Amino acid sequence: MEKNRNWLRGIEKASLIKIIFIIFFSVGVLGLYYQETRDLFITLTPFSLLLGMGLMFWMHEKWQLKHVLVFGLIVLMGFFVEVAGVLTGLVFGEYSYGRALGFKIWGTPPMIGLNWLMLIYAVYRIVNHLKIPAVLKIFAGATLMVIYDIIMEPVAIQLDMWSWGGGDIPLQNYVAWFVISLVMLSVFYITKLDYRNKVASTLFFVQMGFFLILNFLLG
Repeated sequence: MEKNRNWLRGIEKASLIKIIFIIFFSVGVLGLYYQETRDLFITLTPFSLLLGMGLMFWMHEKWQLKHVLVFGLIVLMGFFVEVAGVLTGLVFGEYSYGRALGFKIWGTPPMIGLNWLMLIYAVYRIVNHLKIPAVLKIFAGATLMVIYDIIMEPVAIQLDMWSWGGGDIPLQNYVAWFVISLVMLSVFYITKLDYRNKVASTLFFVQMGFFLILNFLLG
């Protein structure tokens, strides 16, 4: 027992959270793969997103008022652009949200605004390491966001996160993801956000791997 305690103390907090992410999403893959547990795990989707986001922001270093204001702005931008998308069909195409992301306001789950923040936060952290001009970092980040969405979309539809009118995912959706990501990442760069987070990129790529594996398993 004492040996186990010493082992846990020796693990850096960030490393422990990365391990938790991998285990957590691995369990999620299994739970969503089997029909017997799929409904339960779909119901737990909002809580799993909040847990991952909570652990990520727990590792955010040196909180500042500017961080809180910009993050709040991104949440609102993400939510209201989705509201506009659902109500008009002019942003992403014709689509509607299912039950997986929890309760809705104007047909849109508030969770989606938080999800936009989580992704933009992580992607900004990833591309900010690149030794290229800021403009190219923004375009690289928006491209990474679109790649993530391409991988996520087929699984999200099967798990009742949302569904598309006509059944097919429109090209308009990916164009909108790129443009919206450009705008959000530009906000981060214009406000010159500077932060450290040792687990943000891990959460992003583990989630991407989660959707990629489910793409193969669910066909």
